[in-house]
Amino acid sequence: MPLPEALRCHWVRWMLALAALVGAGVLLTPKVSKAASEVPELRGAGIGWLLVALAAQIASLLAFSVATWALIEPANRPSFVRIFRIDLVTVALSHAVPAGSVAGTALGTSLLIDEDVDEIDAGFVKVSQTLLSATLLQALLGFFLVLRIIVASPSVGNVTVAAAGALVIGLVGCFVWLLAHNRGVITKIALATVGRVPKVPTDKVERVVDELSDRLIALLRQPRQLALAAAGALGNWVFDLICLWAALRAFGPTPSATFIGVAFGVAQVAASLPISPAGLGVVESSLVPLLISGGTSPTVSVLGVLAWRLWNYWLPMPIGGVAYLLILRERHSRRRSRQVDDEAPDWSRTAHHPHPS
Repeated sequence: MPLPEALRCHWVRWMLALAALVGAGVLLTPKVSKAASEVPELRGAGIGWLLVALAAQIASLLAFSVATWALIEPANRPSFVRIFRIDLVTVALSHAVPAGSVAGTALGTSLLIDEDVDEIDAGFVKVSQTLLSATLLQALLGFFLVLRIIVASPSVGNVTVAAAGALVIGLVGCFVWLLAHNRGVITKIALATVGRVPKVPTDKVERVVDELSDRLIALLRQPRQLALAAAGALGNWVFDLICLWAALRAFGPTPSATFIGVAFGVAQVAASLPISPAGLGVVESSLVPLLISGGTSPTVSVLGVLAWRLWNYWLPMPIGGVAYLLILRERHSRRRSRQVDDEAPDWSRTAHHPHPS
């Protein structure tokens, strides 16, 4: 999804990110200070629960790569280890810059192409993964909202969020249906947007839409592949939710699972706004008050959210950096191997053949 024109300016995105961090700092500083003062009194701050949260976050990253792996055509599919490294780099970059999901998607597509994945297929994989992930997040949020409405009483906020999520799912479904059954509409939309960019030929835009449509139709005809991709994308969110729950549980009693699910979904939707890297500041400043409003103590809310963000936000960046170094080293090794093969003499041509008598 293209960014609004104003958000394409780097200085605008950095100013929004700074504003989000300052706002989060003003809102959370008193709560963090109070929570820190109560840390010595905590007797049940369980290291075990924090390790459970870490394991859940690793499972979340693995599930993300399962979705990537499933969406790639088997004939062009790299090993799962290579895909996992590429996804770690993608996630790391998306956490490092404002509107990082756009940069991460572009880098992930480029790295897949370097692994000999077809250019159109690589772009289709990353775009499809983004749409699938966003749709399943809204579905997960809607599931917890429905449970919340059943368990508690319906509120204007819950109904509004559920309606907004249903609208997003409907729009994504409409886009998928049009791309598969009426690609001409998508072509017109693409020409009206991307087609205006200088040096982008019209015929190339039409060809890309046609190839994406063919790739989508092929995927829809492979329900097992699509189901595995959906399971991976959903698992990414579910394990991340478990990570949050375990991080909160490490510091004390937690609210109901339905309330944590709703708060998690709202915070992740806020994180998708192209304001700060992976919602840094936005997530914390929205999730902590939500948890407190659900009856969680300020201490548990602040410390639990900060522990969750340690695994959810900060951990993938150094791991992604290491993964990128491994990719560069492997790429260098393959380049040297090709050079050695090119420089090696062709003994089949230089071998001595005796003259016939």
